[in-house]
Amino acid sequence: MKSIFLIPVLFFACISLSIGANNNMNNGNPDEPTFQDFLAQFPKANLPYSFNADDLQAQMEKRATAPKAKRLAWEYYQFLPMLEESARFSRMPVYPEPVASFETKENYAVLYNTGRGFTKNLKSYHIAVYDKQGNHLATHFVAGVNTTTLTAATIDETLHAKVQAFQINWAKDVQENGTDGNSIINLTPAGKQSIELTTGGMVEQVSWAVYKPTSLSASATAESK
Repeated sequence: MKSIFLIPVLFFACISLSIGANNNMNNGNPDEPTFQDFLAQFPKANLPYSFNADDLQAQMEKRATAPKAKRLAWEYYQFLPMLEESARFSRMPVYPEPVASFETKENYAVLYNTGRGFTKNLKSYHIAVYDKQGNHLATHFVAGVNTTTLTAATIDETLHAKVQAFQINWAKDVQENGTDGNSIINLTPAGKQSIELTTGGMVEQVSWAVYKPTSLSASATAESK
């Protein structure tokens, strides 16, 4: 008779252990998003990936129709440690917009626009790189445009970025006349860099200092203008 009751006891014990193991995989909270859930918020894309200067200029001049921005849900902010650092430099709220995700043999990477205030023609693109276990390795500013500076870039298959900064020259002083009814005359090259995106901690592009190319990334190697 003892053996008859022993079988269901062992059966339920095994089920309990299995449930406990699954909870541990979700840190005890099955509602907490996983790293794979986070990656799923970004459209998959292939490398190399480029930000073209002409396209960024068209966005700045509002000649290009920008798609409606998708805001990354707040529960995924924990996977982007740069957001907290970025918030220190501006009182404007940061609304990360998912742009693309990439996968290489050794890494995952996500590309996003900080999207301050959802201003459609001002862009600041960052790329966050992780190992295959989802551990954050580095975040870098790679491309963007504001009223004074445009930064184009190409990200290759080895997660290196070739970055080219330009000074924007307007027909009328943009500080006095703004961008409405104004036009860009030309772009003046203002420095190049090669950035290793898998290292370097977290690098925030705050000053957009075009004549100081080393400020674009702490791990970048300045090239000749």
